[in-house]
Amino acid sequence: MMPSFTDLLASAAVSPLLAEAAAAAPAAATKTAPSAGQLLYNFLSTGGFTMGLIVICSMAAIGAAIMAWLNLRAHVIMPNAVISQLRSIPNYALRGDIRPLQDFLNTDGSMLSRLGSMAISGAFTSKQECHDACAIKAREEIHRLESGIPLLEVMISVAPLLGLLGTTVGLVGMFSEFGVGEGGPDTAKVAMEIGVALRCTIAGLFVAVPSVLAHTYFTRRLDALAVRVESIMQETIQHFYQHFEVQRPAA
Repeated sequence: MMPSFTDLLASAAVSPLLAEAAAAAPAAATKTAPSAGQLLYNFLSTGGFTMGLIVICSMAAIGAAIMAWLNLRAHVIMPNAVISQLRSIPNYALRGDIRPLQDFLNTDGSMLSRLGSMAISGAFTSKQECHDACAIKAREEIHRLESGIPLLEVMISVAPLLGLLGTTVGLVGMFSEFGVGEGGPDTAKVAMEIGVALRCTIAGLFVAVPSVLAHTYFTRRLDALAVRVESIMQETIQHFYQHFEVQRPAA
């Protein structure tokens, strides 16, 4: 059966649409969504100079957290071998010679070994005198271990303030657009300034919140390590002055 004139017109009208759709299909297939790196770059690049300062703060916070983690490793501060040797002072007393333990502590180099070497050095005639001197030395060592934690505390305060500064800068730019020109503000520029304000606020909080968590974690960890070191040192001093007699040499 021959196609009618109406069918021929319909097919002639549909063919260009099909051809246009077929040509647009490859273009749509090649167009991909932006990557995570591109989204992050777009987010940061629209934040202005304040966003750059926030990025620097984030890098400083990451560096401080890494430094604190490296300093507060338990097996570096108080190795199990050192703890075991300090708790074996009664065994050294049975042998009548503490010098092997002193040589071991002098070659170890950890924080606990330095404190333990001071405790069993025999340089103090009384247990209380030794305890006071070791306590002062322990405070110096703990202060050295705090490296990185004060910087995290600074970032907790600075990052939200920089976010607030960026928000203020964005709002100033937004309101400045309302007084330019007679045809009203440029909505594109107003929207951009609002985006700057909101992005800086988000970025400041994004740096501050992890810094708070890291600061709390490392502070608690430092306190726990300090308590454990103090307990081990008290036990070491007690055993040493219980099993060994210390005499100050004559002047």
